[in-house]
Amino acid sequence: MTGRIGGVDVRDARGNLARIYGHGNAERWGWLHADLGGGDVLEVVAAAPRRRGPLSLPPLPVARLRIDGQEWPRNPLAAAALGRVKLGLPEWRVSVRTRRHRLRVALTIPAEHSVSLLYTDPDGATATCTNSERASAQVTFEAYESGWHTERRWTLEGTAHAEVGERP
Repeated sequence: MTGRIGGVDVRDARGNLARIYGHGNAERWGWLHADLGGGDVLEVVAAAPRRRGPLSLPPLPVARLRIDGQEWPRNPLAAAALGRVKLGLPEWRVSVRTRRHRLRVALTIPAEHSVSLLYTDPDGATATCTNSERASAQVTFEAYESGWHTERRWTLEGTAHAEVGERP
């Protein structure tokens, strides 16, 4: 990685990997960690593989919500198949559902509280990763009983940790 972080020049630093096994490094990705308070925590990882040719796969969101000491969903990969993600900056959104519950997240990564770094993968491809420990999020957990109704809602103002990665 090469860039500036808090006024410090970073040159040729080692970074982490955005790799989807069997598909190489991700084409685009998003990540969220949100401490919702009272022991409730949310983690979301969404990534789209790099594909050659006419087929472009959308990002697949894997979410894990710990609410009142219980983990939701029971099977994160099955729920991811019904999930939707719209990655972007400064905002991205995710929705994950099961038969009886739905999680919706609207996330904002403010430019003034984020760091963007350009890096080069081992295969020579470049990507830009934007990370913020001061992101904001609206998190809504809903249940279905003759229609969707809100069970819990959290608002995080500048306390979520999020990242978006994109390729040119």
